Amino acid sequence: MNAEGPARWHFVFDAVTEISIHFERTPAGDTTRLLVRAGVERFVFVSKQDPSGRDSTESVRRHPGREELTRRLVLSRFGDVPGCEKIAPPDACVVFTGRNGVLAAGFSAFSDERAANMRERAASLVSPAMRDALFSLAPVLPRVAEFGSYSKDFLGLVWPQRFTKAQSLRKGVRKPGCDFDATFDFPCDADARRREGKRFADAVR
Repeated sequence: MNAEGPARWHFVFDAVTEISIHFERTPAGDTTRLLVRAGVERFVFVSKQDPSGRDSTESVRRHPGREELTRRLVLSRFGDVPGCEKIAPPDACVVFTGRNGVLAAGFSAFSDERAANMRERAASLVSPAMRDALFSLAPVLPRVAEFGSYSKDFLGLVWPQRFTKAQSLRKGVRKPGCDFDATFDFPCDADARRREGKRFADAVR
């Protein structure tokens, strides 16, 4: 895999929904960060995937504040992953981490007779306030392609009644985003600001 420089985009979808996308590919894998405003809520989404495609981690952190829910999905060769030792292939291992602890299980446990119990245990990893904030995202996730990895195989595992709606993509309007990113404590560097200024030099601000 060839390393590439980071890329940034910022899109506004309506008066209360906007998202900044930061993507970087390195020899260690791909990382995508999404900074999201959805109504009164704000979130930092991070997705990391190793070069093999078998090990991915997604996280959602509420901003401001530090409460976060993370899901790691390892498709194979997960014997050295804590909590996955007793899971037998060809099942995959899924590990949820939240403020209240860690839950590791076979991926199939969320779709068989164990599913209700697993969902309850996974849901208990976050506070009621975080749960309600995540629920506010449910109408937004199907609209944006970059949210695909956070729906069915992440939040949809825990709350399928909220997060398994089919995608219905909407086109956002590309806008400057450096000022927006700074409010999430991810300021643009000088090069990024220069590129943004050049791109939107003729835009009405």
